[in-house]
Amino acid sequence: MESSEAEHLWDSVGLAYQSAYSDNPTLLSTIQHAITLLPPHAHVLDAGCGTGVPVARALSAASMHVTGIDLSGEMIALAQHAVPAGTFIKVSMTDYRPSRVFDGVFVVFSQMQLSHAEYSATMRGFVGALAEGGVLVLVGVPSDNYVQDRGTYEEGAYVQGFPAPFMGHLVKTTLFTIQGNEDFLRGLGLEVVSSVTKQFVPKGETVPEDQFFLVARKPRGGG
Repeated sequence: MESSEAEHLWDSVGLAYQSAYSDNPTLLSTIQHAITLLPPHAHVLDAGCGTGVPVARALSAASMHVTGIDLSGEMIALAQHAVPAGTFIKVSMTDYRPSRVFDGVFVVFSQMQLSHAEYSATMRGFVGALAEGGVLVLVGVPSDNYVQDRGTYEEGAYVQGFPAPFMGHLVKTTLFTIQGNEDFLRGLGLEVVSSVTKQFVPKGETVPEDQFFLVARKPRGGG
């Protein structure tokens, strides 16, 4: 999806997206798990922060120094209102160049509209900005139950351009299998700390979504 098209989509959903997706018990528990792995007053990046709820808000409430980025100006305004102590920057994930080292990076449902090439480059940049011992949280939708024709997979791990329904829109997405997501993070040199797959029904919907919740860590000493 072109960045202008994606920006228009996210500008249009605003608080409706927060209402539909933020009250997710597995996401909330994953955030809390990650907080226990982070040092006090950690510097954390919420990449594709949306309205700031629940990720940035929970991190700020735990006395973390939060930087949030999003390509939607509407989302940035909402996030700054919801998390006054945070720093929020209107920039796409693909264009963002971290200016500091982060103890934690959270990528929560914000990566799926990227092409595989964009996603790979963006995640390498995030891992490069992650401190040794730092934590990366990756949350999204696995392809396993949605794309069962293995012939459509690239490298046996992911599909591109899959038309996923999202809040009244069909959005082209890049989806990995559950194993593909874990292997991707390991390929970036991270250790997978926990991997959970759950279903969640967004508010106003009747069909549950498959979702994955990965917590990974950057080894200390480069090993």
